[in-house]
Amino acid sequence: MPITESRTDTRERILNAAQMFAQMRGFNAFSYADIAEAVGVRKASIHHHFASKDDLELELVQRYRLQFGAQLACVERDQATALGRLTGYGALYRATLIAGGICLCGMMASDIRALPEALRKPLHDFFAEQAAWLSGVLDDGRKNGEFVFRGPALRRAQLVLATLQGGLIIAHASQDVSQFDSLLDDLVASVAQ
Repeated sequence: MPITESRTDTRERILNAAQMFAQMRGFNAFSYADIAEAVGVRKASIHHHFASKDDLELELVQRYRLQFGAQLACVERDQATALGRLTGYGALYRATLIAGGICLCGMMASDIRALPEALRKPLHDFFAEQAAWLSGVLDDGRKNGEFVFRGPALRRAQLVLATLQGGLIIAHASQDVSQFDSLLDDLVASVAQ
C-alpha cells in the first residue's frame, strides 16, 4: 500500500518553500506558481491551505517567531555566560546568511507599508521579543562584569538588533560573510570587557 502525504506534510512543505523564497528573494519576489513548482503541487493546493498570500505571510511570521524562540532557548541552554549568549545570538544571523538568506521578519519589515495591518503587530512583536531577550542578556552581562556599556540595556539591545539586521542585509547584498563576521566581532567587542 503506497504511503500518502498528509495534509500537514503538504502545508509544512509549502511553508518551508515560501520561507526560503522570502528569505532569499523577498516576499514580493515570488508567487504561488514558484511555490507550486518547488513543492511539486498545483497552485490550487496552495490556495487550499492559504487562501491568500496575506494568509501565507501571517502564518510564516507566526511560525518564524516560534522557530526563533526555540533557537533562543537553545542558545540559553548551551551558553552559560552572557558573552556566549550574545555570540550565539549573532551566530543565528550568520547561519541565515550562510544559508543564502536574511531574517524573514527583517525582510518583511522592509516592506511594512505594503503589508496588511494584520501583519504589522506580529512583526512589531518579533522585534520587541528580540530586543527584550537581548536586553536580558546584556543586563546579566553588565551585572556579572562581562559587559560594560552606558545607558539602559534595552537601548543597547535595540542597537545590537539594528546592527545585526543591517549587517545581515549588507553582507547578503555583497555576498561577503567576512564582512558580517567583522561586524559581529566589533559589536561584541564594543560591550565585552
